[in-house]
Amino acid sequence: MAANSTAQLAQNKVTNIAKELGFNELGIYYYNALSESEEQRASRIDGILASVGVGDIIIFQLPTWNAIEYDRLFLQRARAYGVKIVMFVQDILPLMFKSNYHDWMPVFVDFYDQSDYLILPSPNMETKLREEGLTMDHDHIIFQRLWDHPTNFEPQRPTFERKLSFTGQPERFPFIKNWHFTTPVDVYTMGDPEQFQDLNINFKGFYPDELLLYQLNRGLGLCWSENSPEKDERDYSRWNASYKLSTYLAAGMPVVANRDISCADLIEEHHLGILADTLAEADQLVQSLSEDEYNTMADNAVNLSFLLRHGHITKELLLETVRRVLSF
Repeated sequence: MAANSTAQLAQNKVTNIAKELGFNELGIYYYNALSESEEQRASRIDGILASVGVGDIIIFQLPTWNAIEYDRLFLQRARAYGVKIVMFVQDILPLMFKSNYHDWMPVFVDFYDQSDYLILPSPNMETKLREEGLTMDHDHIIFQRLWDHPTNFEPQRPTFERKLSFTGQPERFPFIKNWHFTTPVDVYTMGDPEQFQDLNINFKGFYPDELLLYQLNRGLGLCWSENSPEKDERDYSRWNASYKLSTYLAAGMPVVANRDISCADLIEEHHLGILADTLAEADQLVQSLSEDEYNTMADNAVNLSFLLRHGHITKELLLETVRRVLSF
């Protein structure tokens, strides 16, 4: 996995926030773990665990991207220290890639059941895992719901405009390459702008995260997924937490999202944006949006952005997890 991938950056940000609370890092780096013998992997893992003491709590961010064989061995070696294991499940590979589903889903669910506590992205993910055989007590499951987005950027209320912004690769989100709706979209991505020719799209190119936040200053952020023959993106968005969503919200920008996105209840309850069943419906709702309605959503997004930009969601999540483990 690339060091600058969204998943890696998100895990690193969780680690940095945890350090602010006094957690010590057990650094696991990505490598071809299956190229080693089990004895070699065990020796490497024992080195990582050298600072662990009896009774410690290990927050195990998953996946490590080093293969499930590595993760299982890590759990086995950690248990020898008499620790409590909390698996912080951020992605589940068999749900991400359909070709792995039937062979690997039971293996992953069995692995998760071996932890003492689970942090899952959403209640929807718990429901999905229980359908797949998860038996862990509900009281031992804590929900993440949203990613933090630590940054020094301080947003102002975005400007009302009936337009959308979208960040993401067209190959993963091909619906953007067929955008013929009334609402224009600013697309922030790498690639050839010619692929958006004759569409209602303004190609903006790629911006690093800190610069991107300054660009997201008008209209709404589009957090949308559709299933494809290769990947069930929309299904996955029902279960998992979206880092893209938190990027928009960290910028203080209201969102447009699938009505069944995992945090739909939060968007609706806190008036953070628009939920729709289809892109055609989303287009109509944006076009009918009043300036007063927009400003209310934008003010709410700016307020939430303070929490996301300062890591408060993750801090509260980790503190609640420790309280649960210690039964305090």
